[in-house]
Amino acid sequence: MYYNRTLTKEFSQLIEKGGHLRWLFNFVKKNDDLDFLIGRNNNNEWVSIYRGLSRILTIHPRKRNNMILKIDADKAYKSIKNDIYGIKSLPLFFEKELKSLISGITKNKKFDGDYKNEKEGYYQNELSRLFGICGNSTSDFVIIDKEVVIGYQNKTEKQKICVVKSKKYKKLLNSLSKYNSKRFGKNLQNKSVGNELDFLALDKKGNILLIEYKHGTNTSGIYLSPFQIGMYYDLFKKLPMNDLQNAVFEMLSQKKKIGLINSDWVTPKTIKKIIPVLIISNYNYKSSAKVKYREVLKFLRASKGNNFLKNIKTLNYTSSAGLTPW
Repeated sequence: MYYNRTLTKEFSQLIEKGGHLRWLFNFVKKNDDLDFLIGRNNNNEWVSIYRGLSRILTIHPRKRNNMILKIDADKAYKSIKNDIYGIKSLPLFFEKELKSLISGITKNKKFDGDYKNEKEGYYQNELSRLFGICGNSTSDFVIIDKEVVIGYQNKTEKQKICVVKSKKYKKLLNSLSKYNSKRFGKNLQNKSVGNELDFLALDKKGNILLIEYKHGTNTSGIYLSPFQIGMYYDLFKKLPMNDLQNAVFEMLSQKKKIGLINSDWVTPKTIKKIIPVLIISNYNYKSSAKVKYREVLKFLRASKGNNFLKNIKTLNYTSSAGLTPW
């Protein structure tokens, strides 16, 4: 079990200042609807460009010298501008083609829905940029990673830790459904638990923030969020704190070097606590989500103990007011 998504030095240099793909960083930064995701696991590493929740391209190194790249995406985006994708050699410049791809996306409701509707994809993108590539030195926290996934050495380890824990949360979902299906929904055990967390952030005090994001219109997503947040909180608490601290600081340092986090943001000396966080955008206070959310927490604490997610923070986010208490 591990968590460290730092790119290799050679691959990271491609998007750092002076790198062959630095133009791509500059392009993303000046386009408000785009954002980066960089990451690595035991088998691969990547730089992805997102528009809302849509991954419009991903770049993988193909050889050890990182001069041969594979550019990939879902088939839908390849159908718009196929000449961007495939095996490419450096140096590589395709800004004109990328603009054409984005233009094709914005003109088609099929591809633009999860951003243009200004719901989850739109605000995840905005939050990621606000506390990332467009952040400043005084930000309360910075986003270290998004679409957060813990790695496992092999399938046996994943089965023993992640799958077993997920089954326990699914069992609790089933119990909640039986408790009051009319209020909370039927067949809740079929919902996915623990696939990934939206953001991992670090605040000025040295606390790791495990952030799950929901749009205000997603009522069931809001009140069932303690299951997903609880699952990832449990998993991160199993990681050795020294290993987690080293990984987070290494990822932070690399993102500062690239420019994905403001280089003047002061790195805390040590990691203190892991804090679960729920962020909701544009919440409608006439919604039943808040009351049900409290009921679900009470239900889970009856099963898992009164300290379950005792330190969770809940925030509302709007573009105009920023983050405020929920």
